[in-house]
Amino acid sequence: MRVTIKTIQNELQRRGEDVHLEKGDGYFYFRGKEPDNWLDKTVRVATLSSLTLEQWVAEYERLKNMNRDLLRGPAPASAHPESKARSRQRKRKE
Repeated sequence: MRVTIKTIQNELQRRGEDVHLEKGDGYFYFRGKEPDNWLDKTVRVATLSSLTLEQWVAEYERLKNMNRDLLRGPAPASAHPESKARSRQRKRKE
Protein backbone atom coordinates (compact mmCIF):
# COMPACT_ATOMS: atom_id res chain seq x y z
CA MET A 1 0.00 0.00 0.00
CA ARG A 2 1.31 3.44 -0.91
CA VAL A 3 1.76 5.76 2.08
CA THR A 4 -0.17 9.03 1.77
CA ILE A 5 -1.22 11.67 4.26
CA LYS A 6 -4.77 10.43 3.85
CA THR A 7 -3.90 6.79 4.62
CA ILE A 8 -1.94 7.85 7.73
CA GLN A 9 -4.77 10.09 8.95
CA ASN A 10 -7.36 7.39 8.24
CA GLU A 11 -5.38 4.81 10.23
CA LEU A 12 -4.93 7.16 13.19
CA GLN A 13 -8.62 8.09 13.10
CA ARG A 14 -9.52 4.38 12.94
CA ARG A 15 -7.56 4.08 16.20
CA GLY A 16 -9.60 6.89 17.75
CA GLU A 17 -7.15 9.76 17.26
CA ASP A 18 -8.49 13.07 15.92
CA VAL A 19 -5.33 14.31 14.17
CA HIS A 20 -4.11 15.68 10.87
CA LEU A 21 -0.67 15.24 9.36
CA GLU A 22 0.84 18.34 7.74
CA LYS A 23 3.97 18.80 5.62
CA GLY A 24 6.69 21.24 6.62
CA ASP A 25 10.02 21.98 4.94
CA GLY A 26 11.91 18.71 5.39
CA TYR A 27 9.60 17.39 8.10
CA PHE A 28 6.00 16.52 8.89
CA TYR A 29 3.97 17.42 11.97
CA PHE A 30 0.74 16.42 13.64
CA ARG A 31 -2.12 18.85 14.26
CA GLY A 32 -5.28 18.40 16.26
CA LYS A 33 -6.86 18.95 19.63
CA GLU A 34 -4.21 16.99 21.51
CA PRO A 35 -1.09 17.56 19.34
CA ASP A 36 -1.67 21.33 19.27
CA ASN A 37 -0.69 21.36 22.98
CA TRP A 38 2.42 19.21 22.55
CA LEU A 39 5.94 20.59 22.94
CA ASP A 40 7.18 18.44 20.05
CA LYS A 41 4.92 17.21 17.28
CA THR A 42 7.38 16.81 14.40
CA VAL A 43 8.67 13.82 12.48
CA ARG A 44 11.91 14.75 10.75
CA VAL A 45 11.79 12.89 7.45
CA ALA A 46 12.01 14.31 3.94
CA THR A 47 9.21 12.26 2.38
CA LEU A 48 6.14 10.33 3.47
CA SER A 49 7.59 7.17 1.95
CA SER A 50 10.58 7.41 4.33
CA LEU A 51 8.38 5.50 6.80
CA THR A 52 5.83 2.72 6.44
CA LEU A 53 2.27 3.20 7.66
CA GLU A 54 3.11 1.20 10.79
CA GLN A 55 6.15 3.42 11.43
CA TRP A 56 4.03 6.58 11.08
CA VAL A 57 1.58 5.23 13.64
CA ALA A 58 4.50 4.29 15.92
CA GLU A 59 5.93 7.83 15.56
CA TYR A 60 2.59 9.32 16.53
CA GLU A 61 2.40 7.06 19.60
CA ARG A 62 6.03 7.86 20.51
CA LEU A 63 5.36 11.62 20.31
CA LYS A 64 2.12 11.25 22.26
CA ASN A 65 3.84 9.34 25.07
CA MET A 66 6.90 11.59 25.11
CA ASN A 67 4.77 14.74 25.33
CA ARG A 68 2.56 13.24 28.02
CA ASP A 69 5.68 12.55 30.08
CA LEU A 70 7.17 16.00 29.38
CA LEU A 71 3.98 17.87 30.21
CA ARG A 72 3.45 15.83 33.38
CA GLY A 73 6.75 17.16 34.72
CA PRO A 74 8.97 15.64 37.39
CA ALA A 75 7.48 13.76 40.29
CA PRO A 76 7.27 15.73 43.54
CA ALA A 77 10.37 15.25 45.71
CA SER A 78 8.32 13.59 48.46
CA ALA A 79 7.12 10.94 46.01
CA HIS A 80 10.64 10.04 44.85
CA PRO A 81 11.92 6.82 46.52
CA GLU A 82 15.38 8.31 47.22
CA SER A 83 13.83 11.31 48.95
CA LYS A 84 11.83 9.05 51.26
CA ALA A 85 14.94 7.05 52.10
CA ARG A 86 16.95 10.21 52.84
CA SER A 87 14.14 11.52 55.01
CA ARG A 88 14.13 8.29 57.05
CA GLN A 89 17.93 8.44 57.43
CA ARG A 90 17.75 12.02 58.70
CA LYS A 91 15.09 11.09 61.26
CA ARG A 92 17.24 8.21 62.53
CA LYS A 93 20.26 10.49 63.00
CA GLU A 94 18.19 12.94 65.05
